[in-house]
Amino acid sequence: MAMRRLFSLRHPVCVTVLLLLVALAGAGWYKRHAVLARIAYILVAEDPVVPVELVVVSNANAKTTALEAVHLYRAHLSPQIVLTTWVALPIDEELRRLGITCLHPTEIARTILTRSGVVPQDIVVLPDPVDGTETEIAAVVAFARQSRPKSLRFITVRSHTARARWLLRRGLPPDIQISVGSSRFDPFSIASWWQRRDQSREVMSEYLRWVNTLVLGDPWSHRAAARQSS
Repeated sequence: MAMRRLFSLRHPVCVTVLLLLVALAGAGWYKRHAVLARIAYILVAEDPVVPVELVVVSNANAKTTALEAVHLYRAHLSPQIVLTTWVALPIDEELRRLGITCLHPTEIARTILTRSGVVPQDIVVLPDPVDGTETEIAAVVAFARQSRPKSLRFITVRSHTARARWLLRRGLPPDIQISVGSSRFDPFSIASWWQRRDQSREVMSEYLRWVNTLVLGDPWSHRAAARQSS
């Protein structure tokens, strides 16, 4: 009976607990936008735009990243643009066999660059096929270790930038200055991502990518490397 009286909704303790829960729920609802924005803010790294020796265009969104590279090139902030080669898919070859024009991300990026006035000699296409940020960074690291630029800027989609910077800093020598950023044409918004289905999906996917990078060690890239070497 004593326990029943203690947990009665009319008991002062229960009333106090309920009031506290209501207050916490109200505060959480009031601050929900700040909390949601913070969730996306963690994924984003936008370094200041400074002159660099080369700009790397990610295939994550070849259209927006290539257009940003064009802007930096025209502003004389970088004399060279580097593209990675997106892996060829069997479906693309089948479409081409049927006479259907199907450009993969690397071809889209290169077309944007050349038609925007970038001199072909200023475009470097890395030969190793890539299928994501992890393999892109590996290709860039291998190229940078060989060519030894003093500085580079990696342009990718906004939600990938923090992970890309972490991977680059882990892979490149400390004497190479690294900056990471997204395109001015990137639609991703830290302040309102939860209001759009595609951006909400992207936030959830990017957190899973972090798990793949930090916890799983990206086993898919290791398998791909093994297939290429065999």
